[in-house]
Amino acid sequence: MGKANRNERRKAIATTLNALSVALVISAVLQPLASGILDISRVVLVTGLFLVLQIVLHYVLARVED
Repeated sequence: MGKANRNERRKAIATTLNALSVALVISAVLQPLASGILDISRVVLVTGLFLVLQIVLHYVLARVED
């Protein structure tokens, strides 16, 4: 597997992680907030998961080669 292939795979993984983290926040925080049913424990859990996904995303992107 060449360097360009590895870079594209890493970028695709990072894009997927970003999409998952944003979808998680929208579905678990913003939608309940808009409907008036907000659970603070869910907000804390989702925020933690969002941060973990973002950390993994940045780790993957840091491994992209020039």
